[in-house]
Amino acid sequence: MNYFAHLHIASITHTSWVGNLLGDFPVDVESLDTDLWIGWRLHQKVDVMVDKHEASVSFRSIPRKGRRRFAGIVQDIVMDYWLIQYWERFSVIPLNTFCHQALLGLVQDKERCPERLQSMIRSLENENWLANLGTVEGVEKAICSIMRRWRHGEYLADFVEDLDEIIKQAEAPFLRLYPDLLKFVDEGMKKAEATHSLG
Repeated sequence: MNYFAHLHIASITHTSWVGNLLGDFPVDVESLDTDLWIGWRLHQKVDVMVDKHEASVSFRSIPRKGRRRFAGIVQDIVMDYWLIQYWERFSVIPLNTFCHQALLGLVQDKERCPERLQSMIRSLENENWLANLGTVEGVEKAICSIMRRWRHGEYLADFVEDLDEIIKQAEAPFLRLYPDLLKFVDEGMKKAEATHSLG
């Protein structure tokens, strides 16, 4: 899952918006405030669950020009695309309202973020592009952004060339995966609450 899904999970678990994005940015985990650490840890658990889910394994194994080892990066982004397409199935909050709430939450804790995340939040302040992740153009822009800043970015070019087909390939895996992910997150939060109450 990419930014949008992690923000959705932050909203339904009432954990830190910023914390739930920190897993994609270099941070000194030991120095994190408790609320940010909880979000960071939740992000890690979500990523592990998604990587191991049979729908993800199936998606990454589809024959295509792009190297299989990098398909997971693209999967994260196109899963956000499908979450936005099916938004009303997973949230009662209107999409534009959610994007506004997420922006406010991120801005509130902007100064506690590493510089690269602060830069992303500033770009959202200038133009809240979260909903654009649900467009083909937004998906392509997100992949190209990774290509520019990642030393192996050129290996994602083949995925961009076949982007329309790859997005179609991700729909069924998303619909199998995301309900399971939300159940996994809910069960994890209930266990955490039970452990806290016992303590």
